[in-house]
Amino acid sequence: MRVFICYKKRLLRQEEGVQVVQDNTKAEILHYILAQHEEYEPWMDDAALMAGMRWETEIYRQILASDVLLVLIGPGTSRSEWVRRELALATALGLAIVPLGFELSDEEMVAEVKALNLADRQYVMTRNIALARGDALILELAGALDHGARATAERQGRRRPRRTKARDDQRAAGFELPGGVALHLASGDIARVRGIDALVNPENDYMQMARFFESHTVSSLLRRRGATIKAGLYVDTIQQELDWQLRERGRPVQAGEAFATSAGGPGSDLAKVNRARAILHVAAVQAVDAESKVIPYKHPHQIQAAVRSVMAVLSDINAAEGVFSPPATPQRAEQERLAALGDGRLRSVILPLFGTGQGGAETSEVIRPIIEGLVDTTELVPDVREIYISCYAQEDLDIVAREVAVRLA
Repeated sequence: MRVFICYKKRLLRQEEGVQVVQDNTKAEILHYILAQHEEYEPWMDDAALMAGMRWETEIYRQILASDVLLVLIGPGTSRSEWVRRELALATALGLAIVPLGFELSDEEMVAEVKALNLADRQYVMTRNIALARGDALILELAGALDHGARATAERQGRRRPRRTKARDDQRAAGFELPGGVALHLASGDIARVRGIDALVNPENDYMQMARFFESHTVSSLLRRRGATIKAGLYVDTIQQELDWQLRERGRPVQAGEAFATSAGGPGSDLAKVNRARAILHVAAVQAVDAESKVIPYKHPHQIQAAVRSVMAVLSDINAAEGVFSPPATPQRAEQERLAALGDGRLRSVILPLFGTGQGGAETSEVIRPIIEGLVDTTELVPDVREIYISCYAQEDLDIVAREVAVRLA
């Protein structure tokens, strides 16, 4: 369920007769909680849209693609012109609106919804917008969100998505590449994989990862799960490390180039839960600011170049015994610890289907150059003994399994 979070960035409240302005941190917490549940795909504007992208155009696109609009109503929300615009657009598009109130009395909430022309909507009042109360918040919201999504589908006459998520199975199918390297097809959600040393992130050519809030992208997922939380704030470890790796490079980088970062260090979810050690960021998307869009690289030679770059970076990392992060960082210390034990080298990697999804490339066309790139390079990196290909949809899994079987027969 795609949930558009509508909110006022700064809240207004009265304290002892004085108007106080404060940042609306609840919106970020709400997004984080929803994103932890795989049945929801939340989106919110954090005022950091890609340079050159028109704000109104992106908001329109996101609302149009959403199943429900969740409007976060706190002190002074009704005074926001942008909140009013988003609500008007959602209403015009037939999108269901779910009001969620916080830090308001019942009387104040009634006044806010009236001012926002939402008096006819049933609202939810909560005290559970906190990281430690996520499950309780979901219990409060689930019914209203589900009802709203069904109402939207009925109004808009939407069809069910044609792509069906495959069940989560890290080894849904197995093959063998030259040199005895195992090739596995990992179906379902890439966030569910465990014990794969290196995860490949198809990134734009400016090496600017997607925002935490764009949970429908691999880049956002890795950035969020690779971050650490200190004193309630995110430490954006992976993007910071990626910037360090590119400190002497101009941007944009060349198509297919790859750069390595850690998986966020020992404190990140990627390291603790997924047991990942590295992210290989490949320039697989061209950002075109003047046209407010990105263009995925999906020609066979570009895909093969991306695969070769991944394997070359793996070779370089293993030549350095797995030590490559910035000095004096927790992730570097962990890499040096493993190297001292003789366990620093990376043995496994998972690749995406470059250019599919929003890129629009056919899976059958993409998998062929991926396999050719692997056949040409796996023997050059003898330390790597397992390679995975991520197949989110069942349709992708079926096609990839067939194409790989034919090529490696």
